[in-house]
Amino acid sequence: MKSRKAFKGLSRTFIAIIVVVIVVIGIAVGVLLGNHPSSNNISTTTTSSSIISTTTLSSTSSSTSPPNSVSIPSSITVEEAATPVSVDPASSYDIAGGEIIQNVYQTLVFYNGTNTSSFIGVLAENWTVENNGTTYIFHLWPFITFSNGNPLNATDVWFSIYRTMLINLGISIYTSQALAVNNGLGFVGKLPNGKYGTIMLPNGILQALEYAGYNFSSNKTIAMEQAAYDLAYILSHFNVSNTTIQKVMSYPHQAVVVIDPYTVEFNLDYPYSAFLAALSTSTGAIVNPVFVDENGGVQIDTSNTYLSTHALGSGPYILETPIGGSYVVLNASPNYWASKVPTKDLNPMLETPKIKTIIIDYQTNEAVRILDLQQEKAQISQIDVINLQELIGSSGVQQLQNLVNGKTFPTTYTSGNVTIYIWGPSAQIDFLAIDAYQYPFNITAVRLAISHAINPVQIQQQVYKGFAINYVGPLDPSLPYYNSSIIGYTYNPSLSIQLLEEAGFKLTLPNGTTVNPNGKPFPTITLTYQTGSTALQDEALLVQQQLAQIGITVQLNPESAVTIVESYLNPPNSSAYPAFQLAGNFPPVLSPIDPAIYLLSQARLHHGNPAFVDNSTINQLIVEAVRTNNPQQLQHIYNEITLLTLAQAQYVWLDDFLAYTVASSSIHGFWYSPGLDGLFYADLY
Repeated sequence: MKSRKAFKGLSRTFIAIIVVVIVVIGIAVGVLLGNHPSSNNISTTTTSSSIISTTTLSSTSSSTSPPNSVSIPSSITVEEAATPVSVDPASSYDIAGGEIIQNVYQTLVFYNGTNTSSFIGVLAENWTVENNGTTYIFHLWPFITFSNGNPLNATDVWFSIYRTMLINLGISIYTSQALAVNNGLGFVGKLPNGKYGTIMLPNGILQALEYAGYNFSSNKTIAMEQAAYDLAYILSHFNVSNTTIQKVMSYPHQAVVVIDPYTVEFNLDYPYSAFLAALSTSTGAIVNPVFVDENGGVQIDTSNTYLSTHALGSGPYILETPIGGSYVVLNASPNYWASKVPTKDLNPMLETPKIKTIIIDYQTNEAVRILDLQQEKAQISQIDVINLQELIGSSGVQQLQNLVNGKTFPTTYTSGNVTIYIWGPSAQIDFLAIDAYQYPFNITAVRLAISHAINPVQIQQQVYKGFAINYVGPLDPSLPYYNSSIIGYTYNPSLSIQLLEEAGFKLTLPNGTTVNPNGKPFPTITLTYQTGSTALQDEALLVQQQLAQIGITVQLNPESAVTIVESYLNPPNSSAYPAFQLAGNFPPVLSPIDPAIYLLSQARLHHGNPAFVDNSTINQLIVEAVRTNNPQQLQHIYNEITLLTLAQAQYVWLDDFLAYTVASSSIHGFWYSPGLDGLFYADLY
């Protein structure tokens, strides 16, 4: 499947609570190969050359060991469309880079399959949560090593989290929330380039340095700036045998504390509801301090050029080739530590690789990707849903649509030597965003009329071949606290016409009928959408046609992503601000707070929030949602946010895309999670 979105984040703008990446109309059709947790082992029962397969689920703790009768290939080729930008966990923001990171590096925890409110241990054998959700204590497996043989312990966790916070790039802000000074805001200080900007200094590190003998200015801002540069120096010259560094790491009143070699404690300013989800992203990945310091060290607000293209982690695979070319090679780590984990404690993120070599070929030509899969030159390929017919024929697409309409996920479909795994709803959504500051959208009846005139099902079937479903945002069905009992806008063009007539507008319908001939003519409106995607263009055309049925003329305005992002900097009542927009979101952190903030928060005005929703009640609810981990309270908050958003009618929710993977029928063991970027290869055989 082809992703229309290559990036997970484009901005470091944030609020004290949490930050949401700026993603404009960048939604993937389905999921990048199999991108994001389900505790699912898929086994298929083949009865003919073109069949619907039965799907068997196993628990997350079960092994994906292949049957003895299965021949495991020594290597496979995966063809993808987008090349990686960075493989540094502290600064990566793209999906292709994220896929490499999750196979080479590891996090303390990860999502428990498709259950995005539950987590499984990876580097952490277990953990406890104390003090009303403000203290997390992780106990590491005592035998973890990096791929070069160096041990991984609590000091590496301390190093990695503080490094990520100081670099403050990519999507690192998610990890910094509730850990940085000033209640998660950080402070404004002098950067290495001489300019002033935000420095995400870990909370309590200044006091930890004082505890170890450092002296600071009496001026608070100057002292924090000194502490940030002292910390960067420590990280760039990291020596766990140094007694001063040991004293700093063990100071108890700081964001991250080394309790003992295999115990690390996180101290949050408040019960950050997305904390474990944030640690499950690439920004929670643990790096090797020796590898970092031998290749550029740590600078504030600055990416590490070497680590952007090279990687050394504790994960199941080793990156043999630096990124930047037309392909990369991942080889199984020969002494992978997880082989020592007791069988009863194994989960899909701790599997030992069965396929020794993964070649990821970045092939931009989709026709070549289809042909290579058919000819078995590639075993897994990224195929756009609109091109599946070329792979499995029109009858195959129809059978796929029947499977999707059954809404039983996960499921599989096999045709010839190709199997398509359909995982279910992803976290990737499309919607129409309406700016209520511009005429005629400043009239609630107009926004409601547009909402009832749009038929999402037609878009899902015609554009996305059924590989998308209805949802009522800002949350989607893959996220915790999504409430499927809340009903969105019904498709009712007659009601739309009635609303516009009551608002005093004259309408001319396609059959020539004039509604309210003495009313004011409804103006032509402009729909802005991102260029570069046939699917988005087709979606925009259908919106244009559907609104024409109620007498609204729509002019289409394709623009580049950069142009659209820049247009957000204009006032919402300016004609330069896109008043009516086909947009999307793909949250890098699978927490309901992410889409709520990105789409609705006042803090995101001019930096996301494409509809320019400026509702103080919604904003207060968002603040409350971030600062509580009470399930009942969170459910109530997200219900209220959803209902208030429907009443305001600034978003028309269109598509929640289904995740799917296209592969050779000879490859098995796929494990899906909405939190994965691409595939996790250790489970395959």
